[in-house]
Amino acid sequence: MSFVKKLVEKIAPIIILATIYLFFSACSLHTIGEVKKLTESHLRKIELSEAQSRNEQLLRQTLERQIGSAHTDTRYNLSYSLTGASRSTLSASGSSSTLNNTKMSVNYSLKDNETGNELTSGVVSATATSGTITSYYGQSVSAQFASERLVQLLAERVYQKLQLHFLSAEN
Repeated sequence: MSFVKKLVEKIAPIIILATIYLFFSACSLHTIGEVKKLTESHLRKIELSEAQSRNEQLLRQTLERQIGSAHTDTRYNLSYSLTGASRSTLSASGSSSTLNNTKMSVNYSLKDNETGNELTSGVVSATATSGTITSYYGQSVSAQFASERLVQLLAERVYQKLQLHFLSAEN
């Protein structure tokens, strides 16, 4: 019993200090509405690069839906490039269907048009599984649908990264 009592006496101050630290730290809680309000003015000033492929067109359309229409005075330029879908196939013996794992990533870079400085950049990746359809046509359509879903998911994640950048710049 004395061992437990000594352990609690040693740990209690650490827990109290950690709680005080978390309470007074710079972390803040924002509702989704507050985040949108804080970042919307910056996001609407982003000019998106032109799409070169069908997948980039889907990425651009999804970002435009998230960001909204750009003002005439664009301040930022978002450049991005999608890396093609790499596919790996898994077949089980005795089964007539295969599973396709599709991996895709997007490199993005946000630059300030006034200063030319790169504000944020990064790589976002995602994976999707498709298949379990016995016909070759069905597998092809399923793989295409998985690729399109991945592009939309990547666009949403890039949007969230941009929101985080502007939110941290506001604080």
